Amino acid sequence: MTLRRTTLPVAVAAGLVVALVVALVSLTVGAGGVPVADALAALTRIGSPGESHTMSEIVVLDYRLPRAVGGLCAGAALGAAGCMLQALLRNPLASPFVIGTSQAAAFGAVVAISLGLSHLGILGIAFAAALAGGLLVVSLARTQRGLPADSVVLTGLAISLMFGALTGLVRALNRDEGQTGRMSLWMLGGLWQVTWKPLVVIAPATVAAIAGSFLLARRLDLLAIGESDAQRLGVRVDRTGMTVLAVSCLLTALAVCVAGVVAFVGLIVPHAARKLLGPSHAALLPASAFLGGAFVVATDCVARTAAPPQELPLAVVTSLVGVPAFLLIMRSMRARRSAA
Repeated sequence: MTLRRTTLPVAVAAGLVVALVVALVSLTVGAGGVPVADALAALTRIGSPGESHTMSEIVVLDYRLPRAVGGLCAGAALGAAGCMLQALLRNPLASPFVIGTSQAAAFGAVVAISLGLSHLGILGIAFAAALAGGLLVVSLARTQRGLPADSVVLTGLAISLMFGALTGLVRALNRDEGQTGRMSLWMLGGLWQVTWKPLVVIAPATVAAIAGSFLLARRLDLLAIGESDAQRLGVRVDRTGMTVLAVSCLLTALAVCVAGVVAFVGLIVPHAARKLLGPSHAALLPASAFLGGAFVVATDCVARTAAPPQELPLAVVTSLVGVPAFLLIMRSMRARRSAA
């Protein structure tokens, strides 16, 4: 059921509240539990001179808070990127992981890590690789009938495998055992390595990219109904499509630089937001961002508490939710096609 336009600000505000509440809960969850009151007290010391004095403050401010902020950034980026790709490709199965842009960004990041580049260098190469992967999928999957769903998914799978193989090659040729181990863990997805240093660059860039995507909301509505209709209504389809692809690839690269390859977030979250708010991207984009952030932070809480003292890879937890969702969406698409 689509919400009325007057209720959309309330729904979006609710998404923000959910994301912040989940982030607050994540500060209390872990190997050593921290009471909510202590977590809130620690947050009041942000920006205060001097070092933290209590163990709770050290745990919250130096470890769990950057992890929560990183999870919010990665989830919001993937949620918004998936929402944009589904509109651009007119494909409910489209997402950064399914079409291979996440794996392409990971390849770029691994190359940058092996070269010893800074956070900005890693982000730049990851973005370039993600954009190259996205362009490959679109160009190879396009037919005279446009971009059929099956063609996009199969092409995306091939591109994912190609970049996965290239990533494995870089890791195999890397002689630095420390870097190789870091790459292997990072490819499985996780927030254990997040610190404030990369977030100083990545968090503002994520907010700016998501805010920029809101400017494309009207054109995404038109693209979602079809290229010919959008062009007839005044949309410059090629330029708009390239802009949407570039922004979604930038968001994907930002998420990968924070959390590695996290599967299916960009698939699940936009579908959930669409069920709640309907197809208008003016509400769908911010809702996908907030719900994506909440989803990643919540799954990170599960990943670090499900099998203590071990921490599960984040991609394992998200895949346990994402694979059934992917199969249900495919089944629904086949049912609609049969009915037509």
